[in-house]
Amino acid sequence: MLRGERDTTAFPDLDRLDVRWVLGTRAVSLDVGLNRVLADDGQAYGYDVLVLAPGGRARTLPGLEIGSGLHVLRTIDDALSLRESIRTSGRLIVIGAGFIGCEIAASARQIGSNVDLIEALPAPIVRVLGPRAASKVADLHEAHGVRLHAGAAVAEIVRGPEGRVRGVRLGDGSLVDGNDVVVGIGIFPSVDWLAESGVELQDGIVCDSSGRTSVPNVFALGDAAQWWHDLVGKHRRVEHWTTTADQAAVVAATIVQDQTEAPAELHAAPYFWSDQYDVKIQGIGFIDPSDHVDELSIRDRTVFLYSRDGVVRGVVGFSIPGAVMRTKPLIERGAPVTEVFDLLTA
Repeated sequence: MLRGERDTTAFPDLDRLDVRWVLGTRAVSLDVGLNRVLADDGQAYGYDVLVLAPGGRARTLPGLEIGSGLHVLRTIDDALSLRESIRTSGRLIVIGAGFIGCEIAASARQIGSNVDLIEALPAPIVRVLGPRAASKVADLHEAHGVRLHAGAAVAEIVRGPEGRVRGVRLGDGSLVDGNDVVVGIGIFPSVDWLAESGVELQDGIVCDSSGRTSVPNVFALGDAAQWWHDLVGKHRRVEHWTTTADQAAVVAATIVQDQTEAPAELHAAPYFWSDQYDVKIQGIGFIDPSDHVDELSIRDRTVFLYSRDGVVRGVVGFSIPGAVMRTKPLIERGAPVTEVFDLLTA
């Protein structure tokens, strides 16, 4: 989207579905006693079965108002606005070097913008991938001309007399010049409107491995849903669209199945990818920087194996999709990491 390859995310043939669309309307509360959702249009929408997919809202820095050169990226309108701004100014500052920040930085460089990438942690995506894989991401961006400011705190957004962004002052007093700043530091689950509903909330909507919430006939999926995952033995929110698609299939199967059948459950290892320049970073399983990490080189491509107590938990590869996907069944059955090593090096 930022590179101009698409201008819309509209889906084709929606009119063929037997669905009543209620657009431009926001849910404001859930009454589980009367089985209805109350909306800001004053209407109450009843249900027999309810699926919650509220997503999340972009985090920003305290006291900052979006506009006049300050951006977040969560919607199609956000993307189009940011694309137009950086094409005009040619200079972008990205605050936050997680996946979203790194992808914005890469896309902006690919359309010719000068980019500064600011990260409070020691390296990009280090909280997810750990220091060894994160150093490769740092090298990738610096090789493409991004000015990376790692371990840097943001002290203030500097604006001109007219209120337009002029740069970012760091904690050490230095000034990073730029006319556009995008804040990419994650999301908050959009669950405030459920606070009095009786649905259990804890960093999102708590669900079992079938997407069931604590309230009968109410399910949840997507970025705001914290499903139980047997692979890690805990509830986790997974903010990847491939996981949302997997969850949707499980929820649909659970809703339509005969009650005598065993419930559908999600046992698949989560999968993600991130396109940055000409590199596709792919991960499968539950990546944890605190796990033991082994680094392999396969046909000059790097693969990291994440394991705990000798059992493989996740794999990350840099532009080697075949190797990453071959490990999926091994991760899902808790295979020894030595078995994964033998598979990939055979």
